[in-house]
Amino acid sequence: LIQQIGPFGRFQLWIFVLICIPVTFTAMYTLFFIFTAGEVDYRCRIQDCDGDNVGIEAPFVNFTIPWEENSFSKCKKFEIIPNFTVDNWCQADFFHKNRTLYCFDFIYTTDEITIQNEWNLACYEDWKLSVVGTVNKIGQLVGLMLIGYFSDRFGRRTALICIVLSSAILGIVRSFSVNFIMLLIFEFLEPAVSSGIYPVSFILAMELIGPERRALGSFLLSIAFTLSLMLLGLEAMLTREWRLLTRVAYAPSFLILTYRWLIPESARWLVNKKRVQEAARIIESGAKYNKSQLTMEAKTMLSQAINGEFIVESNKDQKVKTYRLIMAFKSRILLLRIVICSFCWAATAFVYAGLTMFSVSLGGDKFVNFILNSFIEIPGAIVCYLLIDRMGRRKLMCLSLFVTGASCIAFILLSGVSVGGQITATLIGKSTITISFIIIYVYVAELFPTELRQTLLSTCAIFGRIGAILAPFTLYLGKHMESMEMILFAATTIPAGILILFPPETLNLQLPDTIQEAENIGKT
Repeated sequence: LIQQIGPFGRFQLWIFVLICIPVTFTAMYTLFFIFTAGEVDYRCRIQDCDGDNVGIEAPFVNFTIPWEENSFSKCKKFEIIPNFTVDNWCQADFFHKNRTLYCFDFIYTTDEITIQNEWNLACYEDWKLSVVGTVNKIGQLVGLMLIGYFSDRFGRRTALICIVLSSAILGIVRSFSVNFIMLLIFEFLEPAVSSGIYPVSFILAMELIGPERRALGSFLLSIAFTLSLMLLGLEAMLTREWRLLTRVAYAPSFLILTYRWLIPESARWLVNKKRVQEAARIIESGAKYNKSQLTMEAKTMLSQAINGEFIVESNKDQKVKTYRLIMAFKSRILLLRIVICSFCWAATAFVYAGLTMFSVSLGGDKFVNFILNSFIEIPGAIVCYLLIDRMGRRKLMCLSLFVTGASCIAFILLSGVSVGGQITATLIGKSTITISFIIIYVYVAELFPTELRQTLLSTCAIFGRIGAILAPFTLYLGKHMESMEMILFAATTIPAGILILFPPETLNLQLPDTIQEAENIGKT
């Protein structure tokens, strides 16, 4: 009956447009901490030299602050030579040239306000900036452990509305944080909720369309995600104040309340929950909106379902969700898929998050870098859309992971040779890892049954969050060992490219509804 709506008509297009809106929310929420806990320019405050209106750059910096690694030190200053016969100590003769002191008071740039300059998190306190990102990713990890059950139990639409609304409330409250501890609490709680927005949106979208249009659906969602990242960079550039940026980004989320009347529940989920009458009404409405010609058999089945005459066979062997989940993990076929998909998802998320954060640490305007780094995902999404239904899921993802690994190796080889070549390699790697990220959602959704799809997709996504949690530490390692982050990126993507070839191809296959159907994928 669900196929009677049509693969992708006006009905699905309308719903996809609406689903893309919360997807834009989750893209911003996922990487919000980059600008909340962003590092700003600062230097030591120099006694008797710095006045009320003195900025970062001042002529006395040349003789009051030592030079370290191609720039002035951020955490040290030259010791003053005591001289009680003068009133003005801000002279080069009154500072040692080889004796330094650690700083405890700083002058910050006023071009941008983050938690660093608001709460004085400089030098020996700057480790707290990394903690914000780590806590954010841990929150996402915890949330994904629960969202799969919530979505499979209460429905895709209900879960989506509750998640987005809760995220908006928690995000707005976070913008009123009075100290670092309060910020961390809500930096954990909000991502724990919002981490489910994209998976739930994706599942709701995929269960509405036919197999021949899943690539198009995934492409539309990925474009929405990318445009949202660019919008985040633009909003951060225009506001340059983390509290205002937070409120501007989260306020539109309250519009999700209208989705109770704007989008239907997943008909496939309703059928799986034996709520056939509701599903039949959605199918009938969708078919009319798409102007699809229903077969006589379909019309009869719809009429019976709407009138409560259609009986859905119950499966007595799978009485509860927990039992079905245990059965899935007892299946060697499905367990192997879970392991492989989890590793590949972790590798993809690890490199994707790492390259995104790496772009902000490059020279130049960090806002422009972030926007350009996000924009490069669009060519990757276009390539994915053009090839995913020709090459198949496995081969294209394998190729994209290999190219990403090769780009990281090229970056290492070009170190000290060509800065432009390194930038090009980084952009190619970001574009191709985007392809992998698009495919992994489609592929995992197609490998597992409807009754456990959200739960198992969330299970694999949990490992992706673990990869994202580890990504910030690669940038720290890169400060102590040149190109270490790129070495790690290459070391994860290439093995993942090999492993992804083991599960069966799912191109043009119907979504499996039961464990047995999922096990039979790829069998002749």
